[in-house]
Amino acid sequence: MDIRTKLSLLLVAVSLISMGLLGAFAYRTSAAMLQEISIRQLDALAEGKRRDLLKVQQNWRRTTHLLRRLVVSQGRFNGIISPGEKSAPQALMSLISLYAEENGIASVKIFDSTGAEWITVGEPSLAKQHLIPSTDVEYRGTIVTDTKAVQVVMAARIIDQGVLVGGLELTYDARDLISIAENLTGLGTTGEVLMFAGGLEDSAVTLLSRRHHNGPVQQGQKIELADLSADIQAALMNDAEPSSQVRDDRGQLVWMASRYIPELEWGLVVKVDASEEEVRSEILFTALVDIGLSVSAFAILGGALLGLYFARPVQQLVDVVQKINAGENDVRATIQGDDEITYLAKTLNDFLDTVSSPNKRTDDA
Repeated sequence: MDIRTKLSLLLVAVSLISMGLLGAFAYRTSAAMLQEISIRQLDALAEGKRRDLLKVQQNWRRTTHLLRRLVVSQGRFNGIISPGEKSAPQALMSLISLYAEENGIASVKIFDSTGAEWITVGEPSLAKQHLIPSTDVEYRGTIVTDTKAVQVVMAARIIDQGVLVGGLELTYDARDLISIAENLTGLGTTGEVLMFAGGLEDSAVTLLSRRHHNGPVQQGQKIELADLSADIQAALMNDAEPSSQVRDDRGQLVWMASRYIPELEWGLVVKVDASEEEVRSEILFTALVDIGLSVSAFAILGGALLGLYFARPVQQLVDVVQKINAGENDVRATIQGDDEITYLAKTLNDFLDTVSSPNKRTDDA
């Protein structure tokens, strides 16, 4: 193999290796950036949904507070709620019913300071006694009915003329909250938002939202703590970080972000299958391969031409030596440039001049 071929192959090999290393670095860097962007988007979606849920919860607290004020303004509770009083004024019942209908309240229960129920509007109560709230307005819990309807219970103290006379318990239809969870905008085809009631301190948690996939746990089903998957556990922790390597309850690798909402004791997880998110990296890899093949063709052609160009002075010296071996003593190498090849050509010419001078003197004699 002559030097021109070796030099051409060397240049082509160096070019291809350099492009391969550059392509690998570009792919790894770009894939990592795409993953980071996707994780940030999931985290932003989770935070946005958390804020929306809190707005609904705050609206419930305001509604509870307003109904309590309305009830107190209608009542003289020190005289109305008494052991001997068996029924509530019809005007008050009508007012509460109208207020409940307008604000999406499934039931209203008013009870006295002993916990005995006095007024019930809407669904009947299963409890014989009700606890007086420990705070002005408090969250009592989340209920999933037999029809898979999700309800949230809020309670408030009733204070009339500075005296604690009873309590108020409202059961809200939580369809607004569930609709927030079931909105999958921005989550592609495999995205899913799950919402759970409960926490890691409880014996079990309940799935509140409908599934986008056919997972092992469906809406309204309770899950024991021992059976919680990694994504559900993250949703029930205040310090959970977004992650790209989590297995959900289906056993699928997912990219996810989660939030825990202590005001409602709810956990929220926003996730998308890793296989869908990695498609972007695969598209990027395919594009880089196509670009690499195109540039490689140019590198092979360019490397071959550059190899021939750089090896031309050496080939010229080889031609001179071959002609001298063939008996052509008048041949001289072409001198051009100022590199090592030029120095070698000049030295060869000087040597040939020195060798040929005695021969000329001998011939002249």
